[in-house]
Amino acid sequence: MWYNNRAVKFVTVAIFWKVVVLMKVGANSLERRSLLSVAEALGLMISFGSLIATIIFGVLTAVKNDKKK
Repeated sequence: MWYNNRAVKFVTVAIFWKVVVLMKVGANSLERRSLLSVAEALGLMISFGSLIATIIFGVLTAVKNDKKK
C-alpha cells in the first residue's frame, strides 16, 4: 500500500466524528464529452431560479393573505 495503516487509524481516532478516506485519483479521465452544452446549462439554471422565485413569492403571498383575514 502507498500509505501507512497506523497513520490512517491515528487520524481517524483523532478526528472523532469525521471519517477519513484516502483515495488514489487519476488525473486522466476517459470521459471527454460534456454532459450539457453551455446553452442547456444556462437554461437549466434560469429555470431552476424561476422555480425557486415562484415558490418564495407564492409563500409570501399566502402569508400576506393570511394576515389580512
